[in-house]
Amino acid sequence: MRYVLDVKSLLPGDIILVGYNDKNSRTIQQRTNSKYSHAMLYWYGSIIHASDIVITKNPSRELFKEDENVCVLRLKDEHWNSIAIQELINYARSFVGTYYDYDALFAMKRGEEVVPNENRQMCSKFIAQCYEHVCLDLVDDYNLCSPEDIRNSSFLREIPNCLREATQDDIDFAEKIKDVTKEQHKAIKSFIESLNMQYPQEDIVSLKQLERFIEDNPNEGDCVLGLLKKTDYFDLWKIEKKYCSFLYDVDAFKEMWKKNAGCQARAVINDCKRIIEEKQGDIQVYKAKQLTIGDLEYYRQMIVLRENIIEAAKERIEVATKVLADLGVVKIKFPWCQ
Repeated sequence: MRYVLDVKSLLPGDIILVGYNDKNSRTIQQRTNSKYSHAMLYWYGSIIHASDIVITKNPSRELFKEDENVCVLRLKDEHWNSIAIQELINYARSFVGTYYDYDALFAMKRGEEVVPNENRQMCSKFIAQCYEHVCLDLVDDYNLCSPEDIRNSSFLREIPNCLREATQDDIDFAEKIKDVTKEQHKAIKSFIESLNMQYPQEDIVSLKQLERFIEDNPNEGDCVLGLLKKTDYFDLWKIEKKYCSFLYDVDAFKEMWKKNAGCQARAVINDCKRIIEEKQGDIQVYKAKQLTIGDLEYYRQMIVLRENIIEAAKERIEVATKVLADLGVVKIKFPWCQ
C-alpha cells in the first residue's frame, strides 16, 4: 500500500516529519531516539526542505510506504498568524539552493560533537531557523536540533488523518511524469558549483547570497550571467510545458486526473496565483535594482524569465478554470483578459 499527503488537510507552515525506511534514516532515528529522520515545510501546494540542497517539490510526488512513519505538526491556534506564516515562507524560500551540511550529518551518525555551519543547512535546523525568524523558538538551539526535538515543541500540535491512500493516478504522476522542479534544482546546484569555482573565496551557497554578491560586485554581472546560461535555468519553464503538457490542455488534464480533476484544478489555480504574485514581486525588486545598482543585463534577463513564468502560469490557470467550468463548478473569468 502507498500513501500521499492529503493536501486538503494542510495549511501553510505545517511541518511534515517522516521516518523513511532506509539505512541512513534508521541511523538518524536511532541516534535521536525517534521514529522520524526528516523534516519538511509545507507552503501553498509545495514542500520545501533541506535535501542535497534546499529544494521545493510537489507534495503529490512524495509517496509513503506502509512501514514509513509520517507526522504533520501545526502551530497551536494561539500562535498561528497568517502574516507571520507568510514571512516565514518568504524567508524559507530565500534558502533555495543552499548546500546540505554533510559534515554535521556525518558527525551525528558517528556519535561525535556536531559543529554547526551557518552557511549550510540540515532539515530540522532549516525548519527551526525559519520559525525563529518570526520569533517562534520551536527548540532551544536550531543549530543542534532533530526532528524529534521539533515534534516535542510546546508551540506545536499534531494534525491527524493527513494521509490518504494513493490512487494509481497518484502513483503514475509521482513515478512516471518528469519532475520539472528536480530539473530546476539540478540546474541551480550546477550553477552554484560553477560560481564557487569562479569565486572560491565567496562561498556562495544560495541564490540569496548570489543577489548580495551582484549588488556588491555589479561588474561581475555579465560573468555570473554567462555561468547561469550554461545551465538549463532560463529554459526550465519550457521543459515543464513539454513534459507536463497535460497542464496546458483541458482534455489531457481531465484524462490525467479523472475523478480528482476538480481537486487538482483548484490546486493548480491556487499554486499559479501564488507563483504570479511571487514573480511580480521579483520583477519589481529587479526593476528597483536597475535604478539603484545599474541596468545590468543580468537583471534584464531575470525580469524576462519571470515574465515568461507568469505567462505560463496564466495559461495553466486558464486550463484549470476551464476544467472546473466543464465540471459545472465555476464560470470562466480571467482578470488579465478583461
